[in-house]
Formats: sequence, structure tokens, C-alpha cells
Amino acid sequence: MQIYRIIIAVILLMCGVLNIRASSTNNDSLRFEVLLTSRLLSDVQKDALFNSSLDITSDRLILLSTNDQFYLLGWGGISPVGKKVEGKINSFRYTSDSLLMIIRNRDLCAFDLNGKLSKLFELPNEGMEISRGKYVMYAYDRNIDGQKNALYLIARRGKYSKLFEIPSSINSVVEWNNTLLFASGNAIFSYDIKTKDLKAIASLPKGEVIRSIHANSSSDIVYFSTDKMVFATKDSSVVLVTNQFGGVVRFYNGGLIVFNPEKKYLIRILGVENKITSQLKGSKTPQAKEQPSDILTNAMVIDMVKLKLSDSRIINIINKSVVNFNLGVDDMIFLSGQNVSSEVIMAMKNAMRKKTSNVPNNTKQ
Repeated sequence: MQIYRIIIAVILLMCGVLNIRASSTNNDSLRFEVLLTSRLLSDVQKDALFNSSLDITSDRLILLSTNDQFYLLGWGGISPVGKKVEGKINSFRYTSDSLLMIIRNRDLCAFDLNGKLSKLFELPNEGMEISRGKYVMYAYDRNIDGQKNALYLIARRGKYSKLFEIPSSINSVVEWNNTLLFASGNAIFSYDIKTKDLKAIASLPKGEVIRSIHANSSSDIVYFSTDKMVFATKDSSVVLVTNQFGGVVRFYNGGLIVFNPEKKYLIRILGVENKITSQLKGSKTPQAKEQPSDILTNAMVIDMVKLKLSDSRIINIINKSVVNFNLGVDDMIFLSGQNVSSEVIMAMKNAMRKKTSNVPNNTKQ
């Protein structure tokens, strides 16, 4: 009976792949593989509610989990692995040396040599999530109402230290090029651990929420997503990967994995980096080089105010960034209505004056 279920699961899986490929628009170079659907899940556990963590095992299988059970996903389908875990699995990631680290309730845990889940130490808050670095791990608060959300560096031997805290939710964290990228609200920020410099590097329109970010260090492409769309950014340019679906993103082995636990699907996108590279080459005109797309705008300043960054920090970011502010009378009234202080608005004015004074004479009209 089990073999028949596996055969049926594979047939359904292949049908899903064909359906997604047939619905691909614009004849682009992307190829979509459906690895998980709600129908495939029904053979394992019909009402399984997965959390938003996933990682890749050393055997190149995808590791997922519900609140109390781990699952392995491969081309043969999905199946539970190991015993149920006592307590709630909030988040998990493999370390760079393939040790599975798990946040259970408020505890940071790992599997010992006997396959038993053992507590390493207690974290500051419940419901934290974990992210992998090259040599360390990171734990961060997410969706703590009425409290500040913090990001912690976790070193070996159970030592951890707070890097920073903000009043809004930290939705995703990834280590990239000796800095940390984190998503909060509709914006992505970079944070330099050594200098403690904070910089806004990308944002989406108001009302959008960036759910997940991931970076491919070999190509320097950073992926980020909402619940409905996936984007990529490199060299100050942002391109849309797909507006057909969104969720948690991971880049692995030449493909981009998009996982949406609420809608119970997992899709792998192939050819994504070729498409992005082609789009970026097409957008590199001389004018684009003179006016990069990561310039600091009014909307980004408002986003930083909403994150409740101090005026001094916002002004510091303004002074170190390429800017393109709109500072007409109506614009300044709107900025003031969004709680942007007069000191920050003055820094914006000074930055625009400095930008104008640095324009070569032969370009002035």
C-alpha cells in the first residue's frame, strides 16, 4: 500500500510541475518545479501546519517541520523523520559544520550523538528565530507586540550578545559580505557589526511586507520576497523575479526555493540567475550609472522614522548616502506629517545642496 502511495505522489508531483511550467508567462528563461503541494501533504498529515523554517541536509534533501515533527522532502515525496519533539519548534538551521540548531520554546537546542535533542542554553525571549552565519549563528525577535525586537550574535560555547534592537518586527536575517542584512516592514537594511553603521538598501511600496531575504555569495545577488512576489537585487538594481507566488526564499544549488507554509506549497525556480544577469545588463545604461537606483528617497527616510531610529542615526545615514529628495513645500509638509523632525529635514536639504554643488559645471543647464 505504501509503494502505491509513493507512486501516486510522484505522479501528482509531475503533474504539478507540468501545470506550473505551462502557466509560465512571457516565455522567459525560468523553469518552475513544484516540490510540495497540499495534496502531497494529505498523504502524510492532512492538517499539518508547517513553520517558516527550512534548510538543506547534507544529502540534499529539504528539511521542514511542524511545531513538533521534522519532515524530509525529496523527489519521492515527503515523510516524517525522527520522533516528535516535546515543546514547540520555533525555528531551526544547520550550522556551517552541519550541526542542526533548533529553537524550542525559549531554548536553543541541538541533537547530540545519540539523536536526542539537548538544551544548550536559554534565549532572552520566546518565539525567536535563528539564522546561519559563516562562523556564528544569529537569533532574533519577531512580532513581539509592545516590546523592542533585538538581534543577537551567538558564538560557540553558548555565548551570545545583543547587536541592536528596534521597535518593529525583524522578519528575516542573513549574513552577506561581512555585513548583516535584515528585513523590517517594507525595507531591507544592512548592518555592519564592526562599525555599527546602519543603511537602508532597498524598499517596497507602503503596505508591502518583506517576509524573507537570502543571499547567494558567489553571485552577490540578494533575493527577497513578500507573500505574493519575489525580487532580486544586485549592484543597486532591483528586478522582479515573479509575481505569481511568494513566501520564504532560499537559494541552493543553482535554484531558488520558495516556500509558503500557509498555502502549503514549495516551488524551485531554475534559471533565475541567468534571467537576472540578463535583465541587469540590459538596464546598465550610462544614465543609470550616474543615477543609481539605491539612492535615499523621502519614502526611505519616512520608513526609518517609523522604525523609530534616532534623529542622529538617520542624519548619519543621510550624510553617508547618495540622495535624491523631493523638498518642495508640499513635500516638507508631508514629511512633517509623517513625524520627520525639522533636524532631519534640514539634513535632507543640506544633502541636496551638497549633491547640487558636486555636479560638474558642464552638466549644469
